[in-house]
Amino acid sequence: MNNNDQLSFNFDEPATPETEKDVQQKKPAESPSPAVKPTDLSPKKDEPKKKIVDTELKPLDIKRAVLAWLISQKPSGIGLNIPTRVSKYCADIAAFWSSPAKKRLMAPQKTVIVEIRKTREQCWPDCSRQEELLPLLRAKKDEKLSIEALLQQTEPELKDSDTLFPEYESWDYKRTKNSKYHKCLKQIENLEHALYKGSRFEQIRRAHVADYLYLAVPAGTVLPNELADGWGLININPDMTIQIVKDADRWECPDSNKLHLIQHIAAGCRKSLLFSLGVNELSNGDILFTPSPRKRRKGKYLKQQSAGSSGI
Repeated sequence: MNNNDQLSFNFDEPATPETEKDVQQKKPAESPSPAVKPTDLSPKKDEPKKKIVDTELKPLDIKRAVLAWLISQKPSGIGLNIPTRVSKYCADIAAFWSSPAKKRLMAPQKTVIVEIRKTREQCWPDCSRQEELLPLLRAKKDEKLSIEALLQQTEPELKDSDTLFPEYESWDYKRTKNSKYHKCLKQIENLEHALYKGSRFEQIRRAHVADYLYLAVPAGTVLPNELADGWGLININPDMTIQIVKDADRWECPDSNKLHLIQHIAAGCRKSLLFSLGVNELSNGDILFTPSPRKRRKGKYLKQQSAGSSGI
């Protein structure tokens, strides 16, 4: 590089101020700013709100699910709010099965009652010590099952000899001489009496009109070992399918008692029959004819699937 080409500065020469033109020439070119969209001040349309699906079972849903389960077993008759006495202690749902007997007359084969509860608190409404007694009842029933398993090994003679198939075998544990087992049964009886005394569960059982007794609740509401002995447990899932968690014991009610319940079922269907035909009975005894209600043509099809035991 030649020395003559080097830059030289004269520090004694006064500095010449830059003109506005020089400044503008040195200023780099600015890129064009993006176009700003005008603010939309018009009111926005309301967006459609998403529907919140309510998965909580309502009492009517539980009732419909139980009715579907019973109807699938072809009962001879079925009714709602059926008295178990003359007029008191109505069962939520009652059904019966009949078959031809002697002289070509229909005779009751079996009867079933299903009580419906939506919450846990409704199962023990009269018992203020339920939170104290229920754990004791569960423990005693677990102890009872353990003793029964032991009795099957030590006392095989308690097995019912009339059973042809192993899956339907039954045991008469009450014939055992095991004092511990009988003491456990007595303790369970006392706990159940304290829990269910005066309740509808006890009154319905003592009426002795149903061979099978069931409690239907939303799934997870009640544990099987919290039920009174002999009662079965039906769990209702959010999609209205059912699961038989615990089978009910057969009480072997007398035919006269079954006929008592069957007559109440027939009487309970009277109002629904008259309404379906447009015949209304007024309070003063007069009869009023009205157009019969029309059936709804559209409906939601729901195929019910039940888990566990499906029959009674």
